[in-house]
Amino acid sequence: MIRQPSLRRLLLIWLLPAMLALVAAGGLMAYGIALRSATWAYDRALLDTSLALSGQIHIVSGHPVLNLPSQAQEILLTDRYDNVFYEVIGPQGESVAGHRGIPRPPQQLPEDGRIYYDGWFHDREVRVAALFVLREGIPLLILAAETQTKRDNLVREILTSMLLPELLLVAATLGLGWLGIRHGLKPVEDLREQLSQRSHHDLSAVSSDRVPREIGPLVEELNHLLSRLDGSLSAQRNFVSDAAHQLRTPLAALQAQAELALRRLNGPAPAQTGELRAELERILAATRRLTHLAHQLLALARAEPGGEQAMKPLDLVEVVHQCAETWHPRALERNIDLGFDLAPAPLLGHPRLLEELLSNLIDNAIHYTPAGGSVTVRTFARDGAAVLQVDDTGPGIAPEQREKVFERFHRINGEQNPEGCGLGLAIVREIAKQHGADVWLDEAPVLGGARLEVSFPPPPGR
Repeated sequence: MIRQPSLRRLLLIWLLPAMLALVAAGGLMAYGIALRSATWAYDRALLDTSLALSGQIHIVSGHPVLNLPSQAQEILLTDRYDNVFYEVIGPQGESVAGHRGIPRPPQQLPEDGRIYYDGWFHDREVRVAALFVLREGIPLLILAAETQTKRDNLVREILTSMLLPELLLVAATLGLGWLGIRHGLKPVEDLREQLSQRSHHDLSAVSSDRVPREIGPLVEELNHLLSRLDGSLSAQRNFVSDAAHQLRTPLAALQAQAELALRRLNGPAPAQTGELRAELERILAATRRLTHLAHQLLALARAEPGGEQAMKPLDLVEVVHQCAETWHPRALERNIDLGFDLAPAPLLGHPRLLEELLSNLIDNAIHYTPAGGSVTVRTFARDGAAVLQVDDTGPGIAPEQREKVFERFHRINGEQNPEGCGLGLAIVREIAKQHGADVWLDEAPVLGGARLEVSFPPPPGR
């Protein structure tokens, strides 16, 4: 099993490099400050040594002489941590006194006659202070050098004193950050606990009263998902309930007719062929009604939310062409003129569901149109939206009934139609909802019967 990363650990991992970078930057700044401070302080001390030596130089017979008693030299050169060296250089670059071989200045002396630089003396790194002086017109260069042990110790002490509090601050920040993250993630843990205690039947919205603003969108999307899931499950329950209710009656009738035919066949006076044929025809009619009902129920299930929803660009004219061959024979059988007035009507939709929608509209129109009447299917585009209209010469639908006819199993004035099941227009409305379309019922202005119109939203990019 793959171990899931901890959000707390990820947040700290993202935070730690930034803090370490800040500490490193602070350390570099502290090191630079400490180094400059130590260098300035000890350079001044070296310069004082050079100045003290310059005060002991005298010119004797035109030659510089360093008059430095041994006791003064011992005091001058004594240091607890470092070794101190000096050298007096004459006008010709000759060594007048002191330790020979101290590195000379790497560049020309500035106007104030003082310069500080690093070098090597007897395989040891030293810091040198060079001082240019004139004694009775004779130019002299006085060099004072010392090893850098004190400097390194001072830099280390300053750096430690500055970095240690920063490291402690980093540790304290990480600890407080861990606690803060833990406290900040508590609403997520509370949400998990709330969901874990729910029944699998409970699809109500999750409370967002005490949810932080950053988690609010997550809870909102979760509630949307629960709402859609609840709608899908409700549709499934409704479908099962409707199917059980509607199938019970035709199944009972089919069973009763089959039992009656069997009794007549096996009774003391066997049924004649004509009587048996009549019974079998009733059984066949009941079977056809049952098949139609099953087809309508399955069509309704596909039209419910959560059913088939794959959309693609198409034209309503294509959908009409697919359905025309199926419904022309039915219209001719009932002596009804099924006509078409087709203009391009592009949309984004599911071909199978749209064919089901149109089939139910035509079926409904043919059913209510008397023999010799007319049904017209029309497609066109209006303001970029595809429109489908089905007009008939039937009796029409009263205004007070026009909303109710879209309800499941609703029959106008309680009619008992042996061929219908009251699901056609309910299927139409569900499929229209899947496509974001509007459906309404009106009076056909030319044919005088009912007009059912479905208006689809414009396809993207129009």
